[in-house]
Amino acid sequence: MAISFDDRRTRGRRPTRAPKPTTGPRPTGPTTTRPTTTGPHAAGRRPHLHRIDLIRDIAFLCVIVVHVIGVTYPFPGEGPAFTQLVLHATRAVFFFVSTFVLFHSAYGRPLRVGAFLGKRFKLLGVPYLLWSTAYWVLGDHTRIRHDLPGALSDLRGGIVWGGSWYHLYFLLVSLQIAVLLPLLLKLVRACAGRHLLLLAVAGIGQLAALMVLFHETPLSGPLEWYRIHGGMLLPTYGFFVLAGALVAVHLDTFHAWVLGHTRTICVGTLAMLALTYAWYRHTVTAGRDTATASIATQPVSLLWGPVAVLALYAVATRWERARTPIPGRRAAARGAQLAFGVYLVHPMILRLLELNGFVAALPWSPAVDTAVLAAVVALASAGFAWLVARTPLSPWLIGRERARGRRADRSTRSARRAGPAPAGQQTGSRSFAEPVVSNQASGA
Repeated sequence: MAISFDDRRTRGRRPTRAPKPTTGPRPTGPTTTRPTTTGPHAAGRRPHLHRIDLIRDIAFLCVIVVHVIGVTYPFPGEGPAFTQLVLHATRAVFFFVSTFVLFHSAYGRPLRVGAFLGKRFKLLGVPYLLWSTAYWVLGDHTRIRHDLPGALSDLRGGIVWGGSWYHLYFLLVSLQIAVLLPLLLKLVRACAGRHLLLLAVAGIGQLAALMVLFHETPLSGPLEWYRIHGGMLLPTYGFFVLAGALVAVHLDTFHAWVLGHTRTICVGTLAMLALTYAWYRHTVTAGRDTATASIATQPVSLLWGPVAVLALYAVATRWERARTPIPGRRAAARGAQLAFGVYLVHPMILRLLELNGFVAALPWSPAVDTAVLAAVVALASAGFAWLVARTPLSPWLIGRERARGRRADRSTRSARRAGPAPAGQQTGSRSFAEPVVSNQASGA
């Protein structure tokens, strides 16, 4: 079943030499073309998935709010802590979309592993090393002056375990996904017809990992090692990762189901939100402090995370199908292009605002302070990403190739109007940080 789009720009193009129909009634819709399939085996140029742009934008804004709450509510009460727990579903969004765009681009084509990993290291590995070092300087500057060997040991540990700052785990796990992508592709292809069973096995594995991470007292042997380091390892997010891959493989079926079950998704989201709150209250009553009860890596995230992803996909789909979506598709796409840079820099901007007294000077209630500070951090981070994207440093700092000027953009649009590029010359999205483009991937 093909996915329908109301925006003409998202519709598939009719082959240039296809004859015009000479019989039959003229269609009454807004266009006479039909969209091409968006499944992984589609041929030619695929429609741009505007819904993924909006999902990225919302996810990264939620991340900023989570981190700002940690500053405006340093000892959170139950309301702020539960809000953080709910917004921690962005981890499920991150890894779902990461493998979704990878499989959407690469599943139906051979993967050139060397070229793919080289590009991943350039756009993920180098920014990871540079930002890990930058955050190490920010957080360890006093020790660097007085105990350089100890500070260098901190840097080494931060790079190995993604601990230079609290958000760098995402880059480390994304690199693990990139390294394992050839095996994931083979696994999904080999399990054709048994994908639900494969997803169930991944869910059991992630549940076991989350139970170890959320264990209140120290464990022994390898379990204790995983309890310490598991938040930076792929098995902790395995269900989310595999779900994104399988949705990409069965995109038409999944998309059609979402369109036909919006009310069910709404009711299920509210029910799961209530269940998540009941779990949160249970953990607090059992003796956990609010900060611990709201961490992202706990068993309930395996329930709430996928439901939140499904709800966000449904919202983004309805937005995409609207005649006049707000924000517009171009604005959402621009936000998605800047999102990874915003993600990388926003904790540094937030910390600098703390150090220079800006946060302490906010005169309103904590709730209003949170809204104002989140807006300031988001705008400053977007400005930084926008400026860097126009410099040669863009791939190394924000994981994106340097933005092209208007003349290059016009040339690209003209080439697209001329028809799809020859096979092997088309490029596709490679990570959560990049947009899902309207063509097939070359596997590079």
